[in-house]
Amino acid sequence: MRQHFIRLIIALISVAGIFPLNALAEEGHCALLVYHRFTDDGPQSTSISPDLFREHLSYLQSNDFSVLPLKEVVSTLQSGGVLPDKCVSLTADDGYQSIYENAYPLLKEFQAPMAVFVSTGAIDHNYPAMMTWSQFKEVDDVIDVYNHGVSHAHLVGKEAEMVVEDITTAQSRLAAELGLQTKFFAYPYGEFDQTAYAQLHQLGYVGFGQHSGVIDTNSDWLNLPRFAMAGQYAKMSSFALKVNSLPMPVVVEQPKSMVIVAGDRPLLTLKLSRTMNANERYQFACFVTGQDAPEIVWLEKDIVTIQAIAGLTKGRSRYNCTTPSIQKGRYYWYSKQWLAQAN
Repeated sequence: MRQHFIRLIIALISVAGIFPLNALAEEGHCALLVYHRFTDDGPQSTSISPDLFREHLSYLQSNDFSVLPLKEVVSTLQSGGVLPDKCVSLTADDGYQSIYENAYPLLKEFQAPMAVFVSTGAIDHNYPAMMTWSQFKEVDDVIDVYNHGVSHAHLVGKEAEMVVEDITTAQSRLAAELGLQTKFFAYPYGEFDQTAYAQLHQLGYVGFGQHSGVIDTNSDWLNLPRFAMAGQYAKMSSFALKVNSLPMPVVVEQPKSMVIVAGDRPLLTLKLSRTMNANERYQFACFVTGQDAPEIVWLEKDIVTIQAIAGLTKGRSRYNCTTPSIQKGRYYWYSKQWLAQAN
């Protein structure tokens, strides 16, 4: 009964056309990275040392990666074009002064473009920790600036009008100061609910989250994954693994929402664009924040369910799943972020 119910849901979603059912395009994918602070003395959870950032850029250069502007990556994939196999796009959230002082000189040295998502209210209030409008104009040879809202507010639980106002007001400020027209939006904290998700869709934006994974033509353009680069996750071993990753061939994700009640054990169902062979299914492994491995059930060779063995605690949690590809050292990668709230 359970298997029949899940297959019925997937069939209805596919027929409705809610999610794209394109075949996996191995030649069209890119790893997006998200940084915040470039400093030795910032919070470990959001900081990377300038020396380590140099190592990141040097690795990409010496290993023949193509570091492409975010706008080029998105437009290429949305149009069905081809990207280099080793594609990386750099992003940073918030627009801290350390971008100007420490990251920009390295980006210029390595000729590596970066997209920076900024909250316009902090710039307009001249907060000393943040870059200024004039500084953003100064670095526009390698840095593009996009929308992170006005107030950097959590968008979960907000009325639709507030969500729209926060996004559109920020976009107007970015257009006035920097001439921005492109509709890219990074969710503050990587969090959204169905209201925010729907409003972003209606406004015609591409959305960026803070969960891990690689984007391709099958990606959800309202919630694109970005590998976080800070603390232990920015170490070279972790960095190399992530930039060499491949997109898990997911074409249907159920449920789409990330918001759950604390204590729930959300059942995640994934439909893949192709059947997984026995070895791929055997080595398919998932991890749950703060828990042992979840329950994994293959309903079909292209349909898998993942469920935590215990209730998720209040706050952010993730299901991260990988399986090795036939290319040595490269893994298919998928992540689902949950936001558990008190009942």
